[in-house]
Amino acid sequence: MTSKYRLIYFNVTGLGEPIRYLFAYGNIPFEDCRLEYEEWKQYKSSAPFGQVPILEINGKAYNQTSAICRYLAKQMGLMGQTDLDCLEIDGIVDTITDYRLNYAAYFKLQTDEERDTKLKEIREIHNPYYFEKFEKIVTENGGYFVRNKVRTLTVDNHDTDNLVGQRQ
Repeated sequence: MTSKYRLIYFNVTGLGEPIRYLFAYGNIPFEDCRLEYEEWKQYKSSAPFGQVPILEINGKAYNQTSAICRYLAKQMGLMGQTDLDCLEIDGIVDTITDYRLNYAAYFKLQTDEERDTKLKEIREIHNPYYFEKFEKIVTENGGYFVRNKVRTLTVDNHDTDNLVGQRQ
């Protein structure tokens, strides 16, 4: 039986985009249910932990971007070949999540002055710190994060590029 997939997320890229990339990469059909923020109220109470993205597989709801991406990547053979490969992948995915938290803090700030200060901090401190380390790993692995192969974290990192806009 072929699984029926339905992705529920806001009508933005954000945490839903790595999942969409995996579906596209694997040429896997899915229903892309994009909610406006006002519509979210009707879904929130039925969400596993009251948050999105949610991936419904044959009607059962699952949550958490990284868990969903790992599941899809495993279905497509994009996870590591060894436990150590998987450890490397999970470590980098978690580091990308840490990096994204800087941007999450930015969006919660109230004033333009606070946002300008945070954006300057991100561009001058966090971007150089993380990107230097990411580039070193990719260079050492022949253009990939882990062992010369596209992995789930590659698409997760690609969406991080959307957050950054530019690397300065």
